[in-house]
Amino acid sequence: MKVARIHDYSGPTAVRVDEVEVLQPGPGEVRIRVGAAGINNSDLQTTYGTYRGYGYQGLPHILGQEAAGEVDAVGLGVKELLPGMRVVGHVRGAFAEMAIGFASELLPLADEVSFAVAASLPIAYLTAGMALIHKANIQRGEWVLVHPGSGGVGTAAVQLAQLLGGRVIATAGNGAKVQRLLQLGALQGIDYSIQDVASEVSRITENSGVQVALDGAGKVTFAHCLEAIANNGRIVSYGTTTGMDAALPIAKLLGRNATVYGIALWYNNDYQSSLGTLRDLVIPAVAQGKLQPTIDEIVGLKGVSGALRRMENRDLIGKIIVVP
Repeated sequence: MKVARIHDYSGPTAVRVDEVEVLQPGPGEVRIRVGAAGINNSDLQTTYGTYRGYGYQGLPHILGQEAAGEVDAVGLGVKELLPGMRVVGHVRGAFAEMAIGFASELLPLADEVSFAVAASLPIAYLTAGMALIHKANIQRGEWVLVHPGSGGVGTAAVQLAQLLGGRVIATAGNGAKVQRLLQLGALQGIDYSIQDVASEVSRITENSGVQVALDGAGKVTFAHCLEAIANNGRIVSYGTTTGMDAALPIAKLLGRNATVYGIALWYNNDYQSSLGTLRDLVIPAVAQGKLQPTIDEIVGLKGVSGALRRMENRDLIGKIIVVP
């Protein structure tokens, strides 16, 4: 089978398309014929050797952690999934013609949802759902800051927060991206390249601040979120692209009675609950047209390297999808 994998840690240029033997599912595992897979920032980090997540077994390494497709074979003990069933979820080695995942992490997929759309859902909406529902406990009418809002998780969070009744303020690095976020359901947008995020939030909320702030980039954005939250506000941090060593002004944290949550998706007590949210809320909402996952581009295995470079340059809105 054909795969997109790395043999060293030199970045996106290290990605090669190789031919390898088809993997066999172990106990509790399922092999799927990949219809589409989603690209994430963790894939970019993996090419530099700075991320070694679920399923990592050293070099050479097949990239990709989420996919949609048809069940091709099942391992010992798997009874709920059968060959030919359409599924979506967390797998290892997604950028390939075949991939392996645990049956417990794969969800049935409605015929109304294409593989490309489905492949954009797991990591983005699992993270957004965990942040908004299972950590921040968003309430209808609350102000929600999604900072930044133009990536895969950000665009998912904007739409999910709006669906749940939140009043969304979303940020991006240029005017075109801000306009797209407004189209996705944000009530207000902030161009952080030319506007001060905390000042704009204060103006928009009439000095009250936001009840929920999603920090998607770490060092720089966390500081903005802390400035922007209201008294008793909640910050949920899930990304580190601007740095991992964010300052934590204790006086400000205490003064605002703030709560801060961190998310490591695969190692979280709320992971199974978030899978339930994906199954029971997100996938049906997508099938009904209430959520419209944002796909920036669809590429083949040979396009993975270029797609990762686009991600590195922040030259996208939403998700890039791989169709092997």
